[in-house]
Amino acid sequence: MLYLSLADTERLDIRMAEVVPAIEEAFRLVGQGKAVVAPRTRLLYPPLPAGSRGEGRQWERDLRIIPGAIEGIGFGVRLGGSAFRQSVAPCLALFDWETVGLQALISDHIVHAIRSTAPDGVLAKYLALPDAGTVGLIGSGRLARWAAEAVCAVRPIRLLKVWSPTPAHRQECADYLQRRAGEGLRVETAASAEETVRGAQVVVTATTAAEPVLRGEWLDAGSTVIVNRPEELDEETVRRGRVVSTYNEGVATHVPPFAALRALPPGVEITELPDVVLGRALGRTSPREIMVGLNPAYGILDAATAEFVYRKAVGAGIGVQLEA
Repeated sequence: MLYLSLADTERLDIRMAEVVPAIEEAFRLVGQGKAVVAPRTRLLYPPLPAGSRGEGRQWERDLRIIPGAIEGIGFGVRLGGSAFRQSVAPCLALFDWETVGLQALISDHIVHAIRSTAPDGVLAKYLALPDAGTVGLIGSGRLARWAAEAVCAVRPIRLLKVWSPTPAHRQECADYLQRRAGEGLRVETAASAEETVRGAQVVVTATTAAEPVLRGEWLDAGSTVIVNRPEELDEETVRRGRVVSTYNEGVATHVPPFAALRALPPGVEITELPDVVLGRALGRTSPREIMVGLNPAYGILDAATAEFVYRKAVGAGIGVQLEA
């Protein structure tokens, strides 16, 4: 069994340009019926009151268990928790497809952010305008940085605008993304969320917000919005756009809920990304259509990302082999 520490995952120097294709292939296999996932278990303390779906995130501690399996790739399980909203020592386990033996145990601090936002790249590939050149990023933390890189990996982005409430944080994020991108991409900070969204062909939200972080009226025709947290989305964006989800059951059962989806017209169904990847459903249908991509937690991502990281580590000779 290979053990990868946080320092090991840093040494791998993972880039979204190599992760996004692996996650796209995972969605293809999902669409072909070659994957299985169990519902995410979220153990909350204090427990939710009867009838609550977790609006406001009032719990103090939680433990999340997210399992998934993909044929030929393996079984993945993420174990992660938080105490007083601080993430604590998560880990990702990979079990071999053939033997179901424990193959790798991976520190999930960095890998979790990669796994969580790589689908943003797949959503952008199938929903964003082919010539989309400007990204508006709301958020400046770990997930926001990887989400921006995922979108830039699939579209010819030339300008990336960053906004978050703390000026020092958003400048640090902009500087980091500029170093990662190098020449050909200009990264700058914006003075407000509205300034970030206006004129952007792709808008990505990856925050810790407990309420919407953008307004649908700010969106240009033809733009694509990709949301990584349910509270970030507002009802006007849902009314103006067509919604595609990476995992519909994950959206329907999410704790807390995607409350803005109550703005969906009666009878309108959410398109699922694996169907779009396989061509069974349409992604974007016109240059002026507004697309909304939802990216809930999904155990398939843990299996696919763990296997990708394991192969990369083995190839690079990184990690420690442990005896059972």
